[in-house]
Amino acid sequence: MLINLDITLPHAPCVLLGLDVLDSSGDTQINLFQHVTKMRLTSNGTEIGAYSTEAKAAVPPPATNADGAAYCGSCYGGIEPEGGCCNTCDAVHQAYVRRGWAFTDPDAIEQCVREGYTARMRSMDGEGCRMHGFVEVGKAAGNLHILAGESIKLGGEHTHTVYDYMPRNYDMTHTIHRLAFGSEFSAQSSPLDGVGKTAQSKHAQFQYFTKIVGSEVRFLNGTVLRSNQYSATEFVRGDARAAVSRRTPGLFVMFDISPMRVIYTEHQRSLGSFLTSVCAIVGGIFTVARLVDGVVFRAERVLKEKRQLGKQI
Repeated sequence: MLINLDITLPHAPCVLLGLDVLDSSGDTQINLFQHVTKMRLTSNGTEIGAYSTEAKAAVPPPATNADGAAYCGSCYGGIEPEGGCCNTCDAVHQAYVRRGWAFTDPDAIEQCVREGYTARMRSMDGEGCRMHGFVEVGKAAGNLHILAGESIKLGGEHTHTVYDYMPRNYDMTHTIHRLAFGSEFSAQSSPLDGVGKTAQSKHAQFQYFTKIVGSEVRFLNGTVLRSNQYSATEFVRGDARAAVSRRTPGLFVMFDISPMRVIYTEHQRSLGSFLTSVCAIVGGIFTVARLVDGVVFRAERVLKEKRQLGKQI
């Protein structure tokens, strides 16, 4: 099942946000940005450009190692990629993710120092982010969430951590421009489209509970479009007391799938049906006209008889 989304978070930098899905079967997918674009925004909402983890190195890597061989960056204990080398800070970061390690100290990594990684992270403080695209999930109940901090999955545990070098000024104020489950069609019900919420504190957590109903549209040409509609309720958690809790600020979309299906069938009226309707309308007009004429005639006759009776008296 596809989840199409277009969401703006004007007070949360793209570098800080993760997009994950957990479902009732136990499947956990983290950092689902293969088909989702993160667009960086200025504080007034102007687009800066698409966010990328790759950065132009402030100092280019050396051509060779100390032994004269071609340069091959260390992965610092992370799981190495196919080539065996981590020549960029992002490559080291991904090696850590594969190992299930937290990326806590980029200033101790040669590639990150060369690229000015921590300075680049802090420079995005005060920015916003717009996410648009789609994610593919299994057809089972679960939740999609956008949370602050790095997503780490290790030993069945799934956590989000905001490190000291990440932007610190953010909240989960947001506007949902589009949220749909499956292909779109004209009669589709998407009640969360256009919904916007303002976070009253940095620790606010927004939860949307959706009930998905399968929909099928059957066109006259024989084409069948299968998609989904949903109903939604909402709940907000997070206030001053949340500052001392372990609750992570974020936006959750809980989805549950109904066993029902709604079927729309396109019909075209035949000529015979049209003529029958016209005849029914014309016949109805004549019937009403006859009733009115009868009432008027009887009323006139009664009045005439009363007048004649009055003259005789």
